[in-house]
Amino acid sequence: MSSDLNQTSLEKRRYYPVLDLVRFLAALLIVGVHIFPEGSTTEGIGLDRSVPTLLGLSFMNACLRIAVPAFFLISGFLLFKKIGDDPEHKWQHIGAFCLRILFLHIFWYAVGLPLTIRDITGFVSQSDTNGLIRYIVITLWKGAPRGYWFLVSLVLSVVITASCRSKKSMTVLAVIAGTLYVYGCLNSAYFGIFLLNNDPVSKAFYQVGEYLELSFCPLQALLFVVLGRFFAEHGSFKIKGNAVILPAVFLLMMGELFLTMYGNLYVYPDAFFSLPIFAFFLMNLLLGINVENEKFTEVAKKLKRVGSFSYLFHFQFFCYMHWILDATGNNIFRDQYGWLFIPYLICVALCFGLQTLFEYLSKNKYLGFLRYSY
Repeated sequence: MSSDLNQTSLEKRRYYPVLDLVRFLAALLIVGVHIFPEGSTTEGIGLDRSVPTLLGLSFMNACLRIAVPAFFLISGFLLFKKIGDDPEHKWQHIGAFCLRILFLHIFWYAVGLPLTIRDITGFVSQSDTNGLIRYIVITLWKGAPRGYWFLVSLVLSVVITASCRSKKSMTVLAVIAGTLYVYGCLNSAYFGIFLLNNDPVSKAFYQVGEYLELSFCPLQALLFVVLGRFFAEHGSFKIKGNAVILPAVFLLMMGELFLTMYGNLYVYPDAFFSLPIFAFFLMNLLLGINVENEKFTEVAKKLKRVGSFSYLFHFQFFCYMHWILDATGNNIFRDQYGWLFIPYLICVALCFGLQTLFEYLSKNKYLGFLRYSY
């Protein structure tokens, strides 16, 4: 009887195709974040510091940096929504989720192993002990180089959030997550405040950020996973003017970004104080959109799988591409950033093709593990 009730509950579970579409769009933005060659900076592009340029960068960064929080928020929401529909098997769901992430981590780490060996060999050959230590610490802390920090961060955040059993413990966790996020903002977007100061506090702040890179690791992931559980348990809220508040908060993000760049405060445009506010109203708006069109749902599911694949594939694609071009002395993209639009389109096209191929190959009993990559 119990299994029949669980099955009925699963059958009635609401599907959210709009969230699948948003995850795909977020994936396209994340690919855009990582399209630049390794080691490049906005200063290296040679852009002037005029107000129109800084406003343009503010708009671009505000768009791009929405993507990763959306990924954490939606992932947390869907997982805890599933747990809410089947609370008796809470830790089975979490275990299956974490196991899938582990497979993703191992598989794509193996794909990028030649790049990791190249990096370590480079540090050793240059006797760069400081660089090697930092690389190893970041690899252990983030889980892997080349951007796969979000896998480890997501698992840690989910386990911590799931461990809370009462409203009081969730409130305490929300306060802790918010506090850590504020630290992350200061350590990332407002890094310049501490960079040039010689007092002990600024030096400690700098060294923690330099070696552990706390600004955009579990510090940010935890807050948005907590927010995802909040929406999973309470649903959307009827807020008057939600659609108006959202662009207003986006403009607030742009203003915050503009001020940090204009004042030479930020180094990495990762975390901003206004970002969680935007994420809240965005999620609230998305959950109010109910699409029951079967064709739209199927397309959204397909795009979501492509988006999930592109999260993982594009890191390797860009790193290997620049490695090969640098080795041949033909890396035009290091000087002509406008041409990066071409490999961006190639990468996205490959994601569509390879995801379909992986999906086909994963049906083989010996290649079933490939399904974890989409």
